[in-house]
Order: sequence, then structure tokens, then C-alpha cells
Amino acid sequence: MNDAQIASQVDFQEVMITTALEKHLGKQPPDAQRMRWVFSLKARTKGVSKPLSDLCGFTWEAGETGGGHQQGFVWRIDAGAIPEDDFKKRFWMKTPDFRYWTERKRDKQLIVEAKGTVKPLKKDKEQATRYFSYLQQFPCRGAVVYFVPNPDNWLEWLEEIAIGTVKSESQINWGIVGMEQIVPNVASELIRVVGEALVQTADHLERALKVKPAE
Repeated sequence: MNDAQIASQVDFQEVMITTALEKHLGKQPPDAQRMRWVFSLKARTKGVSKPLSDLCGFTWEAGETGGGHQQGFVWRIDAGAIPEDDFKKRFWMKTPDFRYWTERKRDKQLIVEAKGTVKPLKKDKEQATRYFSYLQQFPCRGAVVYFVPNPDNWLEWLEEIAIGTVKSESQINWGIVGMEQIVPNVASELIRVVGEALVQTADHLERALKVKPAE
């Protein structure tokens, strides 16, 4: 099955979920209780299920944890031990769907990416490899976690990339969270996001229909 065929089976656009989740968690400062819910989500990894907090080594604490939706990698504060040229070539301003870290040293980080396809696309491998490489080169303890509609199709893929990228002595984990854990909690926000998208689409269509053909 090629990427076009896989994309045609998309259960939903992941941007709908990430936007709804962003609204649910709240912006600065986010809702502390809801943030702790995110860190308590169970991810499948290495034959078991573990909370995200166990995988990344920290949980949400107001004033001690930073990050949020689309927090891109910024030179200097996110570089750690990564040389400037390498950082700017591979990581600079790349934006995971969600990224969290312990304040001050950022020596513990959680990277979250959401996907809407039933299986990984070819381009997803480069992205996942970049995230693992970043955590390892920083270096820090942490985890790369994917929110997906079909965990069975994603777990083996992510494990293969992690094993091929992460050194055995690194404190870097990975996991897959099924969307069924997330959608019920963000249902209200998701309905609003979908509604806003439909209104916007209708507006664009209306304007397009009013465009007169060139003479």
C-alpha cells in the first residue's frame, strides 16, 4: 500500500484532534488537572502499558514544567550539547504537535506527535528519527510518544525506529497512545473545532462561487 492509498483511509485530520486538545488543556497557564491527565495517559511500549510520566521521567507541575502545543526547537535554549551547525540543520524550528520539558536545564523532555492515518507514511520515519536523535544528542532523559487511531499498526514501526536510533544506555523511551483515550475527553472542543472548519469551508466555497470567469 503506497502513501496515497494509506492517506485515503485517514480516519480524521489529526489537526482537528491537536487543536481540540490544545483548547481543552488551555493556554498559558494551562489547566493543571488536565495537564496531569495527559501525563497519566497509558502508552503501549515494549509489551506493556505505562503512563507517559513513567516514560519521560516527570509529570506536570506548575512552575516546574514548560512547553505546550507546537513548541518548536529554538537555538541555544533547546540545543543542549548539540553543535550549532548540526542543531540549525536538523532541529531548528521543527515543531512537534506537543512538547514538554522540565524547566531550567530541560534535561527531561516529552515529545508528542499525533497522526490520523491507519498506518505510518514513508515521510513519518524521518520525523520520528529526528525526535529520537534530538533527545539523544541533547542529551536528556525523555520519550517520543505518538497519538494514533490504530496502535497495533504503529507500535512495531516506532519500536524499530527507536532501536535503530537510540543507544542502549540512553534514558529514552517511546510509546503509542490510542485516540480512544483522548477523544472522549476533548469531545466538546472537537465538536467546536469541526464546526468552525465547516463554517470556514462554506465561506470559502461561497466566495469561490461569486468569482466571475475571466473574459
